Amino acid sequence: MENYSDRSHSTQNSKLAIGGLLIFIGALLMLSNLDFFNVDMGYYIFSWKSILIYIGVVMLVARPNKITAYILIGVGAFFWLPDIFGYYIRFKDIFWPLIFIGLGFVLIYRQRPHHIEYDENGHPKEGSNGYLNDVSLFGGGVKIIQSKNFKGGNITAVMGGSEFDLRHVEFASKTAVIDVFTLFGGTKFIVPENWAVQSDAISVLGGFTDKRAVSINASEDKVLIIKGLVMLGGVEVKSF
Repeated sequence: MENYSDRSHSTQNSKLAIGGLLIFIGALLMLSNLDFFNVDMGYYIFSWKSILIYIGVVMLVARPNKITAYILIGVGAFFWLPDIFGYYIRFKDIFWPLIFIGLGFVLIYRQRPHHIEYDENGHPKEGSNGYLNDVSLFGGGVKIIQSKNFKGGNITAVMGGSEFDLRHVEFASKTAVIDVFTLFGGTKFIVPENWAVQSDAISVLGGFTDKRAVSINASEDKVLIIKGLVMLGGVEVKSF
């Protein structure tokens, strides 16, 4: 379970990585404008392929879960190969195969929370429960969580998504961390109004929305942290 110092360290690493990238990009642009290069550096720097690599580098530096970072860096580097080696690939011939391969790796990697300990029979050890592990693929639904030892978990939504009612859970400690991966889909959380909700998720053509009314009675004893990657989708928090 992450504590405050871990999150502060992660945020500091994110700022350092972003700052380093900005300095690197600015230096390349300056050298290009001064004719140190015989190529159009703007084309390479601002390409969507390079942007994927930038996002992956920031995530690689700042986050303990590296799989999404490796995927983004790998996809960006793969599509730069034709330019580097001088051969042509038709995007339509490889787009869907890569999507399926990538989703397969993501689902296999995220099929169980890594912070739960399992015995030799594949069953969770006593005291390691309290984690939410959900995968929504081309579908979803409404799910009421009633754990009395809630610690967080992993949620994966691909071309679908679910709504999670967390109003009846009891935290195992002060903080619960949910790692989300959303692609072409959405995830909704229904939480009590007095919970403190923090978003530490990276959004790529997506977003995080907290639709609750601003409460002056937010409890620091119940802190829900939502982290992960939201791509071409959204994460929504609301209460009734």
